[in-house]
Amino acid sequence: MQLVQVTAGGEQHGLINTLTNAVPFDDFKNMSPATKAKLEKEKKEDGRMVKAEYINRSGSHERLTKPYCRYAGEPIQIWHFIPGRTYDVPYGLIKEVNQVRMPKRSGLMEVDGEKVTSSGAPLDKDQEGSWIHKFVSSTF
Repeated sequence: MQLVQVTAGGEQHGLINTLTNAVPFDDFKNMSPATKAKLEKEKKEDGRMVKAEYINRSGSHERLTKPYCRYAGEPIQIWHFIPGRTYDVPYGLIKEVNQVRMPKRSGLMEVDGEKVTSSGAPLDKDQEGSWIHKFVSSTF
């Protein structure tokens, strides 16, 4: 059983809710044996609980609320993260959050009042963006 974490101001964070999933687990029955073995191993790895610190590039006041359900049949978990706090989270959730990057699209001239290029000209092609939300390992 997971304990709900609450700040001094009454804000819940960490795993705040768990919902049932109506989709049954199909045991990867339509996959080839090699793919099925790979997915079973990946599912076990994604379910492993890892201690990690949440970082938000936008600032220490920005929060992240995220539903998480990686595979069919698993419960839907609602997570709420506060920057600078350490959480025990599934490894699959960390992979989801860390892979999201905000791309810079062609024609973009500025982001939040800051020019994208030194000359102020718009971008001529898409560029890979930077991360906003990230988890880092807190165990060394």
